[in-house]
Amino acid sequence: MTRSRVLPALALVLAVLAGCTSLPTSGPVVQSRGTDRGDTRRASDIDARPPVDGASRTEVVAGFLDAMTAWPVQTSVAKQYLTDEAAAGWNPEQETVIYSDSLPVRESAGTVSVQLTAADRLDAVGAWRGAMATDELTLEFRVAIQDGEYRIVDPPDALVVPASWFRQRYHQVSLYYFDPIAKILVPEPVFVPEGDQLATSLVSGLLAGPPPLAQGVVRSFLPAGLSVGLSVPVSDAGVADIALVGEAQSVTSEQAELMLAQLAWTLRQDPAVTALRVSVDGTALPLPGGVSQYSVDAAAAFGPAGPGGGKTLYGIRQGRLVSGARDADLDPVTGTFGDEGAGVVAVAVRPDNEEAAAVDLGGSRVRLARVQQSAAEPGAAVLLSGGQYARPTWDNAGRLWVLERRPGGAVVWLYDGTGPRAVRVPGITGARARELVVSRDGTRLVGTVRVPGSGDAVVGARVLIGGRGQVRRALRPFVVRGPEGSPITDLAWASPVRVALLTATAPGSLYEADVVAADGATIGVDVLSTIVTGEVLGLAASPVEDAPVYAVYADRFVDLVRQEEQDAGPDGLAQLDYAG
Repeated sequence: MTRSRVLPALALVLAVLAGCTSLPTSGPVVQSRGTDRGDTRRASDIDARPPVDGASRTEVVAGFLDAMTAWPVQTSVAKQYLTDEAAAGWNPEQETVIYSDSLPVRESAGTVSVQLTAADRLDAVGAWRGAMATDELTLEFRVAIQDGEYRIVDPPDALVVPASWFRQRYHQVSLYYFDPIAKILVPEPVFVPEGDQLATSLVSGLLAGPPPLAQGVVRSFLPAGLSVGLSVPVSDAGVADIALVGEAQSVTSEQAELMLAQLAWTLRQDPAVTALRVSVDGTALPLPGGVSQYSVDAAAAFGPAGPGGGKTLYGIRQGRLVSGARDADLDPVTGTFGDEGAGVVAVAVRPDNEEAAAVDLGGSRVRLARVQQSAAEPGAAVLLSGGQYARPTWDNAGRLWVLERRPGGAVVWLYDGTGPRAVRVPGITGARARELVVSRDGTRLVGTVRVPGSGDAVVGARVLIGGRGQVRRALRPFVVRGPEGSPITDLAWASPVRVALLTATAPGSLYEADVVAADGATIGVDVLSTIVTGEVLGLAASPVEDAPVYAVYADRFVDLVRQEEQDAGPDGLAQLDYAG
């Protein structure tokens, strides 16, 4: 077999991913009303130009669009291009429109129009909303005379900026909320402007509540009606002082713990913050154990990847389930699936490493069994049979999702301990879906779908979970990555908000491993990619911090960051992955 070869420059890019847990990876668009940098000017600062006397209609519209690229973000100059009434009602914080290119401003019958060639939008919190429809790409402005000068009457309630400007000045971070049963934190990716006020932006975004598309999916324990005041100062020792103000009900000790977890996981993305203190209307929030400050690492038990699942590898060797540490030999498990003749062709181990779901009989049956031998449950129980099943996938609550590939369209099965039931997942159910993975928090599903004549697309959907942990329904789908000609042969969670894809550029000899944003964001997000040669069976990846991403071969597996390879043993492998 051809030995793997990872292109060095691209491997370095993947190394950035490996360290991204300590860097911002998602946050809200926070509009500053002035510079947050004192009197210090920077080379990147952009001064907006006010309208000039005698400007034409088209010059006023072009000047208005240009004024919105002021940096640090401020809109006071842009308002000067509007009539007084329009300026008073204009709300650029409602959304952000990011356009890749535009045609020259044109005037027709008193109306000025700007044709965008392509554009994407963010919502009011900064969450990615995807591409604008074709019929939305023409921006029309009515212009009237006020005090002898042309001014805009009806500006769109949006900050409208070029993609090149946005890429240089915004990045994705995450705001952390809880799942409906308050067991695990759920990261919500949003965009935040670069600058010295990251801690303030993060806390302000968190206080604004979940993004519109996440409402009902996640919950926040920060009381409504609070604001952060002027800023969140961070001391030289790394302590962020969060003084919340506003009308709020009294906070119980249980709620305080969950509030602190949300704040700690959100603020740990700011490398300047190591701990925090919180007060509500001047009263200090009680900290567990009576400590004076709360470490950003103190809420590890609520982490979005859940406990465990990132150190042990599970594989299939000659139809048997094997396991071992990353740097150790893989040996058969003592449970049923480790027996000779088990006939396993695909397997997924629950994140707590206790139970496995295995596909056997050539892909036509799914069984459940303990990973290690158990006197109470000595055998395997049949969960599904009679179809063609993809590799199952677990979330942290122990819910199991199984994709059944049918000629007439896929069926998604859910097992939550009470027997399997079909769940309609828009974009997956009834489509030519090939693979499906669920996030550890259980609120995100991502799958690959064959699009006739176009190739494989990656589709996502959010999951609505009830207050008792039951799955209610999947919400409307969105595109994570559009269809491309080459088939996608594997996908896995590489972080709580990133998905790794394996694409067969030349099946059997050349593959591309990509790490993309699970919300579908393409602008302001590094889409990481590396090329691997040889016949790659799949990827082994995990949302757990510091878990290596492996390209899996029959005779070895290769760390895509360090380019280190480990022998798979004399009998080789048919599959390798982490729990989940």
